[in-house]
Amino acid sequence: MSNRPSMFYAYSLIAFGLVILGISMYAMIKALTAYDAGEYAQFFVYGVMASVGTVLALSSITQMRRRMAVLHSLATRVLSTVLCSNCGFKVVRSFSAGDFVAKEVGQCQQCQGKMRVDTIYAEEAKTK
Repeated sequence: MSNRPSMFYAYSLIAFGLVILGISMYAMIKALTAYDAGEYAQFFVYGVMASVGTVLALSSITQMRRRMAVLHSLATRVLSTVLCSNCGFKVVRSFSAGDFVAKEVGQCQQCQGKMRVDTIYAEEAKTK
């Protein structure tokens, strides 16, 4: 699975937030200019535009931060190493909810001894 479209989405959110924030700042300047000129109707319209735009920009940037955290967690794989206490047979498998070190997970395929979780670790995704 390629990580490219997800990163494009995250950077698009950043760009969108910055553009909207820039437009909001322009609207705020226009609102203050209209207030100084005594045009209160335009002040109200530009003020509402600036307020809504700022909230939208901050919301999109916050969402981007959450998405980046999710993308980072998807990029790492958590693995468990299961080891036989009798013969030393070792199996590396994906982490299952509820795994902990020294948890008994079944019988050995070779000697029918007890298999226990030996280590739990995270493996970073390989970048091209």
